[in-house]
Amino acid sequence: MTEPLTVFVDTAQADALFGKLIERGSDLTGLMRDIGEAWLESTWARFDAGVGPDGIAWEALADGSGRTPLNDTGRMRDEIFPTSGADWMELSATARQARWHQEGTDPFEIRPKDKKALAWAGGPGPRGKVNHPGLPARPFMGASEDDLQTAEALAVAWLDLS
Repeated sequence: MTEPLTVFVDTAQADALFGKLIERGSDLTGLMRDIGEAWLESTWARFDAGVGPDGIAWEALADGSGRTPLNDTGRMRDEIFPTSGADWMELSATARQARWHQEGTDPFEIRPKDKKALAWAGGPGPRGKVNHPGLPARPFMGASEDDLQTAEALAVAWLDLS
């Protein structure tokens, strides 16, 4: 009878690599921070381009000016902040009107708060109320395909064991 062929594999190197991977993956604070910063920059770029995370251009302003929507004062863009922890990241838009622009609104009525009537330069004159047609959705928050690819690339680099 022939002796069986036995191959012994030394797993010390693999064990060490898996140990490093487990250690590196146990606290992803730095990775989550990096993803948050990358996604913030991507969101800012969408403001400049006037497109949503899906790449669809925002509806033009009703005044026909050709200006890029949501960029008059920079407030919407400047009030987006990333926060993160050991295993999470989120972007928050803190401007009061952020949700209205992200999701759009139904038509609504505007009434004066402190005066008897509303009036504005070039307008039709004092009014007790104005019927606003509503805002179209101009989504600026969310992960684009590029954002997801960036997160994956950052994660692979973060977990690099070389």
